[in-house]
Amino acid sequence: MSSTPMEKRLFRRSFDDGWLDVLVGLGLTGIGVCWLAGAIALTAVVPAVLFPFWKIGREALVEPRLGRVRFSEARTEETRRSLTGWLVLGASVLVAEAAVVFTLGNVASPAMTGVSDVAVAIPVGLIGIGLLAGLLVGARRFIAYSVLAFTVAVAGILGGVEDPAWLILAVGGIVLGSGLVMLFRFLAAE
Repeated sequence: MSSTPMEKRLFRRSFDDGWLDVLVGLGLTGIGVCWLAGAIALTAVVPAVLFPFWKIGREALVEPRLGRVRFSEARTEETRRSLTGWLVLGASVLVAEAAVVFTLGNVASPAMTGVSDVAVAIPVGLIGIGLLAGLLVGARRFIAYSVLAFTVAVAGILGGVEDPAWLILAVGGIVLGSGLVMLFRFLAAE
């Protein structure tokens, strides 16, 4: 049994308040700051630190205005399957990135020089792929965020940026700004 058309529309609209965008933007900005500070290992902690704020923000900012929505078992199962697929894709991308980084670190040849120039964009390219996960909750604007990440990655390559942290900060700042605008509009519409 699948979701009804009305439930699908409600599901898509239930994340239009901007809170998800704010947390994603904060997460990317935090990752960029950690990377810039040389604490790359801490970048894995940033999402875990922000995760509890999802529920806190929803309960404090969104649900008092919209109410708490309970979706059908079919919708919940569909989301669970999609999330599993995204987790498998994410793990695969992580393994591929680790293989590329390992290869670039162990192979020193003139042919690899061009590849290392492109390597600065790999983290932001992976973020671009990850941003598409916003589609799990029907937030189609995450397609634009993904395109933005790939555009920033290409601009970073063409601009000769040497530290991926600046590219991550650029994407994070734009997503955060967009989310804040959406959230303020949502709160003002009360």
